[in-house]
Amino acid sequence: MPHLHVALVTERPEASLIPLLQLRPQRVVLVAGRQQQQTAERLQILLQHELSSHTEFHRWDEMPERDPKHISEFATRLAQWLSQQQQDAPGLTVTYDLADSDKLTALLFQQAMRHCKADWLYVDTRAGALYRLGPGLNPSTLEAVAIESVLDVDTFLQANGRKRIKALSDNPAWRSAAERHKALTHYLGHQADKLAWLLSEFHERVHGSQGVLVTTDAREGLRLDPSARHQRLSRAPHFPCTDALSELNAAGLLEWSSADPQRVSFSSLTGALYLGGGWLTEFTWLCAQEVGLHQACCGAHILDLSGQHNGEPVVSDCLAAHHNQLLFIECLTTGPGPDACLEQGLKRLHAMLDHSAGLVSTRLLLACGEFDCARQHLTDLQRNQGLEVAVIECSELKLLPDYLRHWMETGRWPQP
Repeated sequence: MPHLHVALVTERPEASLIPLLQLRPQRVVLVAGRQQQQTAERLQILLQHELSSHTEFHRWDEMPERDPKHISEFATRLAQWLSQQQQDAPGLTVTYDLADSDKLTALLFQQAMRHCKADWLYVDTRAGALYRLGPGLNPSTLEAVAIESVLDVDTFLQANGRKRIKALSDNPAWRSAAERHKALTHYLGHQADKLAWLLSEFHERVHGSQGVLVTTDAREGLRLDPSARHQRLSRAPHFPCTDALSELNAAGLLEWSSADPQRVSFSSLTGALYLGGGWLTEFTWLCAQEVGLHQACCGAHILDLSGQHNGEPVVSDCLAAHHNQLLFIECLTTGPGPDACLEQGLKRLHAMLDHSAGLVSTRLLLACGEFDCARQHLTDLQRNQGLEVAVIECSELKLLPDYLRHWMETGRWPQP
């Protein structure tokens, strides 16, 4: 039986995609106000790619905003048009999804839709169900269908005007290296609070002003500076940092000897990138694989499809999707000292929200460093700044798999 689906496009376009991609109607009507016309256009392009090539699309782009009388008149005209479609195509079923529209708009549309035989569709992502009510909204007609997993990272991004052009984790060689480092990476993650000073030192020796990495042109990217490959730690390491240095030396990721404990040498770009913070990204990816996350993209380059904010590429440490939920993860390793902690923490937290504006997601910051030195944990910092970002510090990194499982099951990040 042919099916026509009416979707009201709102500021959360991904919400409209769930029933469209699951029900796969033969005809789609996208309804949008003037401020959402570009969003509706993006959704149509996405749906034309995802649905059958025979799918028929219609656009109603002039829905009034904040004017109940005109909204009611618009909804009535739409309902009359739908009624005509049903007369022209006997057996055509019609559903309408109001997504997360405001209550007044929803009431006006529900009243107008009494003029045609249209079912109301309500998507409850928390309950994991699509609810359908028959014409007249009679409770006895209520049906529920389990929501399927239809959204991935790319559909989330495209619906919100962004595009992932590449990711480190797309490369089989990167994934193989992460698996090879698995035992060592878990060791660093589980001991991160005890190794905080050393991990911060590595970040400074690699990425600092006198660090071993230098930036070339965009095509070549980062490379090792041969004149800076020999570095000295700010102080002599003690246990357990000496054990970690021995493990890293044995793995070939750096050169270190207890005979000169402050001297470290970086012989490969791979080792420098890993010790400069790549280990934390790999730890995140490995935890995502362990718990069975549907998708995790690390080191993802993201473009703004409007072209307005592409002067400097946005690279996300990890974007993950599971059962139509998006998780936006950034990894931060800071050098020791109050100023560095506060400056880097604030900068990264603000940048995270700026780059993910419009993306309805759980936002997580994995923070590794000597934050106690700042006399203020990043959790306090983000709370004082009003930033809705969950923060996991060194001592909690080993709990990341448990936290991910909780998010997968509930859609909410566990409260500390």
